[in-house]
Amino acid sequence: MNSIWIKNISLLQQRFPQLYAMMEAELQAALPVDAASAAGSIAFPCGWTLKQAKTKAWTGEAAGGQALHSRYDPQKEGQRLAQSLLQEMEASKKHVPVFMGFGLGYGVVALAQEMLAAQVVAGMQPEALAGKNPVAGLVLVEPDVACFAAALWSLDFESVFALEKCALLVGASHQSVLGVLESFGLEHCHLIWNKAHTSHNQQYFDGMHTLIQRNLDKDAINNRTLAKFGQLWLRNSCRNLEALASCDGVKRYENAGWNLDACVVGAGPSLDEILPHLKEIKERCLLIAVDTALRACLRAGVEPDFVVLADPQYWNARHLAGLESLSSVLITEVAAYPSVFRFPCQEVVLCSSLYPVGKFFSNRGLDKGELGAGGSVATSAWGLARLCGCRRIFLAAVDLAFPGKRTHAHGSTFEEKTHQNSTRLIPSQQSQVAALFSADISVKKSYVGETVITDQRMELYAWWFESKVAAHPEVQTFSLSPHSLAIPGIQVFPVEALLQESPRVQERQEFFVHQEKARSKFKENQQDLASRFRQLRSELQEGLFQLYKAARKAVALCQEALGMQEGESFEAAYNRIISQLAAIDQTLRSSPYHESAALAFPSQQQLEKLYQQAELSANPRGASLEKSRILYQKIMEALAEYNKFLE
Repeated sequence: MNSIWIKNISLLQQRFPQLYAMMEAELQAALPVDAASAAGSIAFPCGWTLKQAKTKAWTGEAAGGQALHSRYDPQKEGQRLAQSLLQEMEASKKHVPVFMGFGLGYGVVALAQEMLAAQVVAGMQPEALAGKNPVAGLVLVEPDVACFAAALWSLDFESVFALEKCALLVGASHQSVLGVLESFGLEHCHLIWNKAHTSHNQQYFDGMHTLIQRNLDKDAINNRTLAKFGQLWLRNSCRNLEALASCDGVKRYENAGWNLDACVVGAGPSLDEILPHLKEIKERCLLIAVDTALRACLRAGVEPDFVVLADPQYWNARHLAGLESLSSVLITEVAAYPSVFRFPCQEVVLCSSLYPVGKFFSNRGLDKGELGAGGSVATSAWGLARLCGCRRIFLAAVDLAFPGKRTHAHGSTFEEKTHQNSTRLIPSQQSQVAALFSADISVKKSYVGETVITDQRMELYAWWFESKVAAHPEVQTFSLSPHSLAIPGIQVFPVEALLQESPRVQERQEFFVHQEKARSKFKENQQDLASRFRQLRSELQEGLFQLYKAARKAVALCQEALGMQEGESFEAAYNRIISQLAAIDQTLRSSPYHESAALAFPSQQQLEKLYQQAELSANPRGASLEKSRILYQKIMEALAEYNKFLE
């Protein structure tokens, strides 16, 4: 056994004891039969063949003869890669290198050595790294334990194991890898893809690439949505704030349905086939309907146990307009359109808000319970079922596609609106066709293997279900609609098979007895809750006022600097003002009220547009000050408007 292997295994066991225990047997089995050979060619069970380079360092070839590293000097090649990566990360402002496969690890080891050296320099001479983009951590992804064993056999990984923030993901699932990347912040990750280091398991890395891209697409969509609807969410949240004191939270249902199943009812076209069985399904499950499906449920004579409305837009509130469901509990959040809180139902119960205003109160003791969100209200409904502890969750008419080239179930709000607005020249069919082809459409497979039309937006929702189902294997998720878009991890469960099961009368009664007890307990504590809410609202208003004063001072400083004349005293005065502006900027960023005000602040796109419209000075200093004045002016105006909403 070579000394490098023994040293690496010892360091691995010390640094990652749990990981080592999980793969100890696989590591030993991945060694070559003749591992004691010091020269020549050594074949590893993973399909890699190690050979000595011209410099006598180990290099290797993958199956088919593809070189993993330089055949002359792999160490120097690794050092060049490390330097190149550091430059790329500094330019892109990303500080978490992520190796998607790393061969024998020459680039990884060289980068780790650079990171350790930078830490030493930073500790001794902090100014030496001023202005540079520090590397915050290192992530190594390798799906095959056998390939990792080949790396440990051939190269000293001491510098890697010495890093304080090093994530070693060997044999990890896609979801586990994604979870680690999100903990660092996906937008901060610099992904390193090398075809030579991924070809041994291309399917795994292709899947990883798709998953990461979907997350990045989701973040881009969220940013665009924030810019478009931020003011609406802010205004709605402020108008509905009193609901945080008057409404209980979904936490009351946690694990209350441990002995029940749940059925999430969507408004897809296949709802037409589900509606005749809805009453019997309700006898066997907790019935959770999304807002768009409620009208159809009521027409079928069934009031759901829960109605979920998560989107703050006015048009989502319209799905409840003119309806009442007196035995249903409406699940919504504080950013919903205000009319939602007037919906005639048994009770309104809140989930924790996804938006900064509501989060301010949640983080300070008024947490209502998280449901999560995946862009579609059906994802929040699934989250409610999981929170209840339901062992099986059935998706009904959560089609995420257009089966039969239909866009919605008959009688849905969308279809009714197209009929109401139809004319001889613009019939309802024209509106439905427009909805069918308005997005980037694609053709996928249903659960029964037939082709269905879907679009990019619904594929993103499908991915959310796929990821959540994988992350929560304790919950079985099925589809009652065989013609829906097939989601990996979800299987078809025939409606007929569900209806053959016995009604769950006793279990349902126990659930609602628990709900009634929770409601009584909430009413007992409501006075204390209202007092806490008033304190927090006053605290938020005062905090926002302090931010407003800081922004106002910054505007005045910018104007003072812009009015100064070049001269002997200019440099000192200018530096004084810049220093004060930097202090104000730090005050704004570090304020505990900064996040709750995020929706009020202008987006980068809005600022860039304002900068283009302004006549900026040709002088770089003047242009920078004018941009700062515009920024602080907009922040000041936004905070003033925010305070009006709160009042």
